[in-house]
Amino acid sequence: MKGVTIEKPGASLEFRSDLEVPEPNDDQILVKSIYAAMNPVDSFMADFGALVVEWPLVPGCEAGGVVVEAGKNAISPLGVSFKEGDEVCGCTRLGYRAYSPWQEYFLMDAAVTIPKPGNITLAQAATIGVGAFTAFLGVFDALKIPLIDPDNLPAAKDEWALVFGGASSVGKFAVQAFRTAGYKVATTCSPKSFELLKSFGADATIDYKKPEADIIGELKQITSGKLNLAMDAVSVNNGLATSIFKALAPTTAGERLYTTTNDWDPVPDASAGFSTTPVELGPIGRPGADELNKKLNSYIPVIAKLVENGKFKVGEYTVEGQGVEEIGKAWDVLKSGKAGSTKVLVKVSNV
Repeated sequence: MKGVTIEKPGASLEFRSDLEVPEPNDDQILVKSIYAAMNPVDSFMADFGALVVEWPLVPGCEAGGVVVEAGKNAISPLGVSFKEGDEVCGCTRLGYRAYSPWQEYFLMDAAVTIPKPGNITLAQAATIGVGAFTAFLGVFDALKIPLIDPDNLPAAKDEWALVFGGASSVGKFAVQAFRTAGYKVATTCSPKSFELLKSFGADATIDYKKPEADIIGELKQITSGKLNLAMDAVSVNNGLATSIFKALAPTTAGERLYTTTNDWDPVPDASAGFSTTPVELGPIGRPGADELNKKLNSYIPVIAKLVENGKFKVGEYTVEGQGVEEIGKAWDVLKSGKAGSTKVLVKVSNV
C-alpha cells in the first residue's frame, strides 16, 4: 500500500508504495484512511524520535476513516461490535508504523476508538481525537472534576477555570469541557480569536501577548479571586501559571490545581500553593497503558454524545492535499504556522 515514512530522526519524508497492509488482532480494527490530520506531536516524533517504537516511522496519529476489517472482540466504547463499513475517528497508537493514518490502511485499538457521531462529516471527525482526549484528561482527571453525564449536565457554578491557548485544538475542547462541567471560563488567545472562543463558550478572553502583569490584572478583575483551576493547552505557560497563582493567592480559597500538556519542562513552582499534574496521552492504546486506556474508553461515549447533541462544537479545518502523495504538503502547511489555529487535514482517499 501507499504511505510515507521517515527513516530516522530528522530525516525527510519519503513516499512509499510497498508498505504492508497491517493485520488487526482480535481487539483491533483495520481502517481505510479517508482524512488524516496534522499535529505538533508528529514533528516531535519525526524530528526527535519522541514516543517512537520502531523505525522507519510512518508519522501521524489522528484520522477519520472507514472500518474494513474488525477483530472478533473489537467492541466499541459504546458497547457494540465494530463491523465493516463503520465510520470511526480518534487518536491512534503513537510511534508504531501500522497505526498511522498517513498511509492507506492503519490499525486502531477498538477500546479507544471513537465511533463517528452522525451529525458531522468524516473530515470534521478527523479533528476530534487528539484535542478531545487531551482536554478530557486535563479537565476530568488532572483537575479532579467529576466526569459529566451528557444528558444531565451540572448546574452553573460561580467559579472560574482558565485555559491557556484556547484557540488551539486542545484549548477549544478544554473550554467546552469546563463549560459543560458548569464553570465560567477565561482563556488566553490572539485577539483575532476572541469571537471564535466566545462562540465555543468562553466567558472572558485575554490577549496572550500582553505583559504578564496585565494578564494577571485582568484575571483578578474578571474572576474576583474565584479561580482555582487552570489548564495549559499549548505547553508554554508553566511560568505564567506560577505567577498567576501567586498573585491570586490572597483572594482564593480551596484546592488549587494546574495541568499542562508540557511534560518535558520542569514542573511549575508550587510555592504559590497549587499542585501540577501533566497530561500524558502518548501511551494511548499501548499494552501496559491500562489505566490511561480505561479512562479514554470512559470518555468516548461522553464525547460522542456531546458532539451529537450539539453541546460540543468541532473546530475549523482546512484540507491541504489530496492523496498520500500530498501528505508532505499538508505537513509543511502545519509546520509553517500559516493555518494558525485551523486544523490541517489531507484527504488520503475516497470513501
